[in-house]
Amino acid sequence: ATMLEGLVANLLNRFLGMYVKNFDAKQLQFGILNGDLKLRNLQLRREALDQLHLPVNVVEGYLGSLTMSIPWTNLRGKPVEVKIDEVFLLAAPKEDAEYDEEEEATRAHAVKMEKLENAELLKQRDAEGLSQEEQKKSQSFVESLTTAIVDNLQVTIKNIHIRYEDTIAAPGHPFALGLTLKEVSAVSTDADWRPSFVHANSGTTHKLAALGELAFYWNTDAELFGTGKGSQIGAEAQKIDRDELLSSFRTSIKEGRNQQYMLKPVSGRAAVELDKTGKVEKPKIKSRLLFNELGFVLDEDQYRDALMMVDLFHYFIRHQEYKKFQPKSTPKEDPRAWLRFAFDAVHTKIHERNYKWTWDYIRQRRDDRLRYIELFKKKKKDESLSAPEKGELDALERRLSYEDLRFWRSLARNQLRKENVGVKKAPPKQTWAQWAWGGGKKASEQPQEEETTMTDEQRKELYSAIDWDEKKTITESIDLPRDSVKLQVESSLQTGSFTLKRDPHGKAHEILSMMFDNFQVKALQRPDSFLADLSLGGIRVNDGTTKGSLFPQIVSVKDAPTKSVGKSIEDVAETPTEEKSKREAREDAFFHLLFEQNPLDGSADSSLMMTLKSIEVIYNPKFIVEVAKFFKPPERHMESIGALLETAGATVEGIRQQTRAGLEFALEEHKTINANLDIQAPLIIVPESITSESTLCLVLDAGHVSLRSELVDKETMKEIQSKQKKKYTDEDFRQLEGLMYDKFKLKLSSTQVLIGPGIQATKEQLSIQDRQKNYHIIDRINMDFILETSIIPKATDLTKTRISGHLPVLHASISDKKYKHLMKLIEIA
Repeated sequence: ATMLEGLVANLLNRFLGMYVKNFDAKQLQFGILNGDLKLRNLQLRREALDQLHLPVNVVEGYLGSLTMSIPWTNLRGKPVEVKIDEVFLLAAPKEDAEYDEEEEATRAHAVKMEKLENAELLKQRDAEGLSQEEQKKSQSFVESLTTAIVDNLQVTIKNIHIRYEDTIAAPGHPFALGLTLKEVSAVSTDADWRPSFVHANSGTTHKLAALGELAFYWNTDAELFGTGKGSQIGAEAQKIDRDELLSSFRTSIKEGRNQQYMLKPVSGRAAVELDKTGKVEKPKIKSRLLFNELGFVLDEDQYRDALMMVDLFHYFIRHQEYKKFQPKSTPKEDPRAWLRFAFDAVHTKIHERNYKWTWDYIRQRRDDRLRYIELFKKKKKDESLSAPEKGELDALERRLSYEDLRFWRSLARNQLRKENVGVKKAPPKQTWAQWAWGGGKKASEQPQEEETTMTDEQRKELYSAIDWDEKKTITESIDLPRDSVKLQVESSLQTGSFTLKRDPHGKAHEILSMMFDNFQVKALQRPDSFLADLSLGGIRVNDGTTKGSLFPQIVSVKDAPTKSVGKSIEDVAETPTEEKSKREAREDAFFHLLFEQNPLDGSADSSLMMTLKSIEVIYNPKFIVEVAKFFKPPERHMESIGALLETAGATVEGIRQQTRAGLEFALEEHKTINANLDIQAPLIIVPESITSESTLCLVLDAGHVSLRSELVDKETMKEIQSKQKKKYTDEDFRQLEGLMYDKFKLKLSSTQVLIGPGIQATKEQLSIQDRQKNYHIIDRINMDFILETSIIPKATDLTKTRISGHLPVLHASISDKKYKHLMKLIEIA
């Protein structure tokens, strides 16, 4: 039993130390040793949210209780229980006036090093420094250990409330946003999903998780708990009694009144099956997620405050870059200093960018890499570092990026492994935690792990406890078939909704409400491929912008199925009949998407299949204007939103010099997609009036749309590869340049445009043509297009997009009357 204590205490100490203020590691270790850990009334640190990289402080944080029951003497006979109750966290924005450059740098460095340590902890002794055999052994051990722990782990988390308050972003409009959770729990069950204990000889572990009332709110013009300023740390500074603050947190979870929900409270259940037999025909992990309803709401005040908050964060992050140049005086007192400040801010940015292309910078990076690897290797070999060396190592880790440190550490470990090849040493005493997770700190630096050193007898006892055979590991680690499934996730949602609101504190007028039903997702992760299968039963859009509208539902699915494949979230068991009905529902769904990355048939790098049934759309210009008006941000926010989009859309530049070798390389490396889209195009109806019975309407039926990929066949690829070392003719160059495009064949069939005296009468003419009525402006036409997109968008000598088309026959019918009616409708639209 003592063998597991070291790791559990170490991991908990690392995790809680990140978030809990004045954490007592001795109390934790004592509780772990006794198998009964109870921590109560803990305070959370101001830096608890630093890993989000946002300019916010935790002004008050509270962890009510954390209890762990670990039956060290009977791990095979009793469950491990973890209970967390009441996590309350109040955050607020940092203030520019309180900005301390040195403190911010220290906090950023702490986050970087914590991220680095966690990444290496999860990497299981850093696979870069292990042989393939050692990697497989380590991976198998950790999987067995994880299975043994998860089998009978029972987790209960209750009453979580994380809240952000702000009075700075939108002056005069204080707002609060938060995440609340009443309960989430996970227990072990038998095959019929009844709670029970899992025995070691069980072939499958069943886990049942329950989610109770998860919600996200954004209260505008809100009554705040505190001051909404991040510089005021603690309940007293926030001008509220701490007990009163905790009471407010509890009340808001239990009652949930007066909340402007963006995500309405949602409950669900998840059933997870972990296969331990190793049979390739069964998924290693299979999970089913069931939700009854998901409801999303956005009102205009929430949207306004969100823009203001993004603006504040963007300003703070941008401003802190140049804070060191800012004069102490005001612009009026010393305009020359502020002009100099503007020049320095711009010049520094340009200088930094240009400096990265100099030999001095490249030389400096080389020296930093060599020196860091040298010092890191010395530290890992347990050689003592002198005070100057420690200072140098710390300075390098502060200056270098996370990516550099991660990469250079892996290089150092590879060098250490090569240096140790063929060198026979007496094996050092090793703790079981070090064996599994890596790390070689000196005993003087880790006194808490001295008692967890493993003897051979203890090692055998541990292996027996988790049912792991060291000798069988490598012989059984055969390559899995490509079609075997490592992870299978299924999810179903009976109904969902999205609503846009105006005047949330008054009439709460809904300008748009969209409802969808029978949403299903299935995802498969295979050894080297991924498949996602999505379907949606139906969709409806209601228009709330036009009072007295004859068409309140402006989008609907034609011939939508009325039956629902959903079931109660209490019933997680799956029957063969239910699986069949799900499959039929996917095939009959209004929308069905099947995406596969690296498909099993090898036809392309990825494949996409989509079917879409026809929808009926009533065109209302007022609705479009009102929705566009809702989302149009004020001009002052465009810079922040532009910066946000620019960051999100940043891409790596591709090949710039398109020489022959470059074209050949681009063709070989280009990721192809096998697209197969089958779409019943929407039926768009433009009535003369939305509010009164009209005698005039336009109907646009785009008919049927299909899109197919035209992939480069393998024979052509082989032919190109065979000519790589030969001289190219002009024809060869033309052929190669022709292959620099992804080609798609687009077919539009039965497209028609009609204008008639009423919606019903005009719609009838879509399928029954009456020559006497002659409603058609454009009769059924078929069009073929070839769409080509360059696989090297940056190439200046290759057209980015090429479109060519073929229209066999165009039959148009126009008259004075039709022309006048058409102009009248265009004027209305």
